Amino acid sequence: MALVVSGLAAALTATTAAQALATCGVFILPVLAPFALPALGAPPHWIGHQVAVIYIAAACVSSIAGGVIGRYGPARGSQVAMAGTALGAALIAAGTLWSAALGSALIGASYGLTNPAASTVLSRLAPPARRNLVFGVKQMGVPLGAALAGLALPALALAVGWQGAALCVALVVAGAALGLGVFRGAWDGARDAGLPLRGAGGGLKLLRGRPALLSIAVIGAMFSAAQLSLGAYAVTMLVQEFSWSPVAAGAVAAALQIAGAVGRLAWAWLADRTASGFFVLMVLGVMAAACSLPLPFAIGWPPAALVVVLCLLGFCAAGWNGVALAEASRLAPPGAAGHATGAVLSVTFAGVVTGPTLFALIFWGVGSYAMAFALLAALPLAGAAIAWRAQQYR
Repeated sequence: MALVVSGLAAALTATTAAQALATCGVFILPVLAPFALPALGAPPHWIGHQVAVIYIAAACVSSIAGGVIGRYGPARGSQVAMAGTALGAALIAAGTLWSAALGSALIGASYGLTNPAASTVLSRLAPPARRNLVFGVKQMGVPLGAALAGLALPALALAVGWQGAALCVALVVAGAALGLGVFRGAWDGARDAGLPLRGAGGGLKLLRGRPALLSIAVIGAMFSAAQLSLGAYAVTMLVQEFSWSPVAAGAVAAALQIAGAVGRLAWAWLADRTASGFFVLMVLGVMAAACSLPLPFAIGWPPAALVVVLCLLGFCAAGWNGVALAEASRLAPPGAAGHATGAVLSVTFAGVVTGPTLFALIFWGVGSYAMAFALLAALPLAGAAIAWRAQQYR
């Protein structure tokens, strides 16, 4: 049994599953909004605030997650993340606005532990020549979790009510928290039980002292802002400016998710082949910008051409995650992959929080979603420029 749970395959399966379940927790209220918001007495735009609460909490916890993982171990840290997600889902199921807000903060805090714990394990086990692909596969947990939420939760809400659907998530994730206990012997042997928690924020010091890691963090913030804006506004753009039906626009949104999932693996594979994560991030940023710039001129294009451009944009905009996390792991000092990942993500999540708001401000100024996407191309272009300069850190 020890041999089974100590290998890369078991670790990759477990960390990907944990990522998927953590992501499913993040999507509970956004997916159940048509059922939950009337019962909570909240307007539709409240979901934007709820998502911001999740990622602000995730950013705060990510900044100290490396130290927490160093003291308690990645298996115990993953268990805590799953337990926190389960408790957060149960609080959402309680059915009050305050419990939903508290549950969202707890889900976000738990989400902030998930990646540093996984990076600590995978950085030990992944062969250097396949590091990017390993991290890319793990990051597939994000679209898998989003798809799980989108497919299962509405059906559960119709069957057992929206609160019952949230409780189902809580029960499944609580079971995962217990199941991850089998990895404690294999994963937590290198933990330092005497590590003081007052030094848990040491990951942020890594950013100040290592320009390469700081570059990854800033690139992540810029790319995540563009990625979240695409996910938030693509359907609205297609319906309001291109006169597509909501059903057709929703189908394109699903295609964007699929393209992004494929992109995570494809870009990770290319990073392994070229042995340069920064080079791949540079190419990815340029391509994302190139796909955004023609959108203001795309009204009147054949629908198939627009779908191809948007899918290419999704392929690039969501493809950076695994490469960035693998590069952060590579650049971290020995034994500090969790610190480095947490610090990078604490900055990256700032882009998640601010990106859609920045897009909304641009739209308010120019009055066009397509033009806002074109102007927002400055973010991936800036990220590409940082990656080009950071290639010296190979």
